Amino acid sequence: MLAKLVPAAGVFAGLLTATCDERADQQAASYWRGGRVRAEEEPNLPAPIIDTDNGTIDYQGLPVVQECLEYYVDKILEDGNKQRLVDRELAAARERDSSRQIPEPRGLVAYLLMENADRTMHRDLVLSLRCLGRFFSRYPVAIFYTNGTTPAELAWIRSVTPRGMRLMLEEVSLGFPEELVNAPGGPDAFLAPPLCMMDGVHWWSSHRSCGCRCPAWRQQCWPVNWMHATRFFTAGMFRTRTFREGRFDFFMRLDTDLFFVAEPVVDPFRLMAERGCVMVYDRLSREAPGCFDDFHERTLEFMDRINYHAEPDEDIVLVGKGPAAAGGQWTVGDARLFTSDAYLSWADYAASGIYANRWADQLLLLRGAALFGPRAGIWE
Repeated sequence: MLAKLVPAAGVFAGLLTATCDERADQQAASYWRGGRVRAEEEPNLPAPIIDTDNGTIDYQGLPVVQECLEYYVDKILEDGNKQRLVDRELAAARERDSSRQIPEPRGLVAYLLMENADRTMHRDLVLSLRCLGRFFSRYPVAIFYTNGTTPAELAWIRSVTPRGMRLMLEEVSLGFPEELVNAPGGPDAFLAPPLCMMDGVHWWSSHRSCGCRCPAWRQQCWPVNWMHATRFFTAGMFRTRTFREGRFDFFMRLDTDLFFVAEPVVDPFRLMAERGCVMVYDRLSREAPGCFDDFHERTLEFMDRINYHAEPDEDIVLVGKGPAAAGGQWTVGDARLFTSDAYLSWADYAASGIYANRWADQLLLLRGAALFGPRAGIWE
């Protein structure tokens, strides 16, 4: 067993994509999630033919039909898995020494500000900060921004930050992982056909978009800004000066368009400190087909490469036949695990899949926790 997580049953009852006292601009979708290019037509897939008498399924010669059926069957398992893990955690809590003194955790709330063409993202961020200041203000806040944000915008953010909020700003540079940079011909050659193809078009050449099989039932290509942001969330953030020098125990990474609407019923950082968790999540989801191509194979290659001898946490590796993913729009984790050389070696090894196959941060982070969390017995 390798990572200990705790389902956030009610923990984030007040953490929703909604509004605080104001209404966010409906057009200000997160920059790294915007700009997706959908296939011209949704595929009209035939239904599988299920013969209950013989116990056979005819997928009519289409692997994607099998992928989709397995996905929806596996989704049925999610609620049962969640309840099983909650029951396990509650049982462990009853056995825990409640008199044990827990030091005040060193937590950090983090954002990545990637400005869009309409220059609305910093306004979303300020609304998120105001909601955070009202409902969850006891920890410092780091804003990682790119050179796309102007000095005037940074000054305005500082001027309207809630009183008493401890704000840290650090400029970051987003870019391709070394595997793509060092590939013969660079990223363009690495992402050449057959990658990034949809509707007979190579979308990397025309729109700087790839990962075009995600999801399998309605393919779409994902923009390079989404890829760079995901790379930052899974590796770059943990290498920033703020994380390297801050000596934080835990972090909560929020999207700029995510807003608190009520006070959390429990402090997630204290919860993690008390229970020895490396992540907090709402539920483990089965990743959609087309969004994890070659992921299992890459994981096994990595384990062979580092001569991995631990036992990955089987409870958070799979949901049914597909990989488990946690979260979306927010991540709460143990900074000591995710800044470790062991985890970052995995993040670097898997980084090319973000660009080629649209592997998401909630997929990569959870697999890292499964490989190097405390249930494997190798985490310090």
